[in-house]
Amino acid sequence: MSIVCIGDSITFGFRVRKTESWVSVLSKEIKENIINKGIPGNTTGEMKERFEKDVVEFKPSKVLIMGGTNDVFLKTSINDILKNIDMMVEICEKNKFVPIILTPLPVKDDIVEKTWFKDRDYKEVNDYLGKLRELLVEYGKKKNIEVIDVGTILAENGKMKEHFLDDGIHVSKEIHNEIAKIIVNSNIVQYS
Repeated sequence: MSIVCIGDSITFGFRVRKTESWVSVLSKEIKENIINKGIPGNTTGEMKERFEKDVVEFKPSKVLIMGGTNDVFLKTSINDILKNIDMMVEICEKNKFVPIILTPLPVKDDIVEKTWFKDRDYKEVNDYLGKLRELLVEYGKKKNIEVIDVGTILAENGKMKEHFLDDGIHVSKEIHNEIAKIIVNSNIVQYS
């Protein structure tokens, strides 16, 4: 079994050691080689554009897709985000890869000094991310594909608040560990 994870900076593991990213932790936990194709700053549109090169060429059995945060910050419509994700899912299905969607994480909405997207209201961004998570779960049910609602689980368990990095968007190794644990506990990735 081979797995490719495509996403943005959260998938990449921005500002944590390579071995501390959720992709690396998951790889160790399930004892499988996982290819990390997270690129910081990527939107779902950019992920879709590089999907052929970064995913299809590897012929994985499963593909974990996690994105949408940068789109929301850049005011891309939720409808366009869903279309981009749907196109990636369709490519997976055409190639007989199992697509698994991970919902985006919330951001810290009470941040005092913003490093990124200084003109954006982080509370509004969180509202849109919440709506996106709901629609992704709904989409998964309609398409009969797995969606792991990582963003909602982490938002509800209260651990996020204390583990944001100073930019209010990226998260510490503790949250990367939690993401991997949520994925492992779903029993979706490690079993066909």
